Amino acid sequence: MEKHRMKKTVALSTAAVMTLSILAACGSAANEPKSEPAAETPSTGGEAPEARGKISVSIYDRGQIPKEEGTYSDNRWTRWINENGPVDVEFVPIPRNESQQKYSMLFASGEAPDLVLEYDNAFVNTLWAQKQLLPLDDLIAEHSTEYKKLLEKFPELKKLATKPDGKMYEVARIMKPEILGMMVIRKDWLDKLGLQVPKTVEELYQVADSFANGDPDGNGTKDTFGINLSQFATYYVDAMFQNEMFILQDGELIRQFDRMKPAYEFKRRLFENNIVDKDFLTDTNGQKAEQDFASGKLGIYLAYASVISKNYDTLKSSVPGAEIVAMPFPASEFGQFGPDFNPPFQLTGSVNAKAKDPAAVMKYIDFMVSESTVKHFAYGEKGVHYNESASGCPQPIDRDKNKAEMGYTNDYRMFMPTYLLQTCAVNDRSLESENPIDQEWIAIAEEATKLYLDPNRPHPGFTHAKFRPALDKDLNTIFNDGWNTMNEIMAKTVVSGNSYTVDQGVADVISAWDAAGGKKLEEWYKNWYQENKDSWLFMEDLYQMKFE
Repeated sequence: MEKHRMKKTVALSTAAVMTLSILAACGSAANEPKSEPAAETPSTGGEAPEARGKISVSIYDRGQIPKEEGTYSDNRWTRWINENGPVDVEFVPIPRNESQQKYSMLFASGEAPDLVLEYDNAFVNTLWAQKQLLPLDDLIAEHSTEYKKLLEKFPELKKLATKPDGKMYEVARIMKPEILGMMVIRKDWLDKLGLQVPKTVEELYQVADSFANGDPDGNGTKDTFGINLSQFATYYVDAMFQNEMFILQDGELIRQFDRMKPAYEFKRRLFENNIVDKDFLTDTNGQKAEQDFASGKLGIYLAYASVISKNYDTLKSSVPGAEIVAMPFPASEFGQFGPDFNPPFQLTGSVNAKAKDPAAVMKYIDFMVSESTVKHFAYGEKGVHYNESASGCPQPIDRDKNKAEMGYTNDYRMFMPTYLLQTCAVNDRSLESENPIDQEWIAIAEEATKLYLDPNRPHPGFTHAKFRPALDKDLNTIFNDGWNTMNEIMAKTVVSGNSYTVDQGVADVISAWDAAGGKKLEEWYKNWYQENKDSWLFMEDLYQMKFE
């Protein structure tokens, strides 16, 4: 693993992050891939055609492929690759839940695949430290066309994939940024009570109080909640106050504590004045808040966009007059911020240092990132899996057939640039749907995207969670324990009344942090930032990405 004073530290946090699924949405007919074998180089001047290479590529085995489709190493998609691609490919199944153990065994025996596809970047860093990976700079410069173009268009990729020795070791997929969290508010309740969308956290409190205590549904009963705090909602409130563990301040990367108190005093006020569900701490999966929103009893809902979308139809059925709008996170004394989002890059592939034909591996990468291949894997075969609409969006012919024949393809396209695909659906709702509720939601979601992918209202961390620098085992333990301890202690301050105050909670968090060696991690982050501030991808960089 990296040494403490290396000039450049790399890789990503071992903190858990969701494995992203690439949604096969839609695309342009003009670039429909043809299922024709790649033409051989013609023989001229007595020269023999270039030999066709042979490589091995890993593929996650999730145990989900239908029996009639074959196996992860032999199915319609692997055959299509071998029939249409520039090299012969042997796919090596890797059990998804035991990938690191399997890879470790294969590398130890000298049988690891030429192209290693793996989501866990901390593990990939271990392989790099063991000198198991091949530098890609010269390989790309000498043998690539398509991936080289991606590096030229998105130079941030090189930053992300470069290790402390100054060389690039990984390939990444590129996707359009996608918002994850949302904050929606019942506009019909605002109108009834003569209120406006809150712009500050104090206004947010006042509106939530009115929603909980002002009988906004007009049934004469106090049966509504102003806002939710369950599951991810509590972290979204933290975001409003920039209550992250490490933040950039005055040119340094610091462990902050001063934002904890106002964030939790806000939550405590909501709890003590019966504005939120008193049982929010036990609603760990957010299902109670979902029910409250869907039944028309929740005025301000903080949750994943996909969850809100899923419950929107039920809300409109329960309360036909309900109207919701997306709203920016209100500003606090620390600024104005936004919710989490899927970033435009994800490192997913590395080349085995012992690959016998690295140039053939590069040919395969180029083939898989080409626009025609990306679209073929996203939509399937025209006339078999889809037909085109007037706008060029693919329309599935038989969804059950597509699920059986295409539902296991995500891991074959782990490094495909899906930003090339035309957007034709939002939260699984087709842009061409004639359902008015679908169109209502699409408008809400599109407005949310404008509000949240705005550099003026960034997510409060110094970089995306996926791009945090890797820590050694001891420092990683300090980070994770610090996060868990902070949230456990501070949650008590919300519900304990005078028996355990917010001030006491903050003091206990600081004491626990220091006792666990937190100062050591603070110093490490401080030094890391000074050494890498000109060469890393920080939060502000992610909001500047262009995909035209």
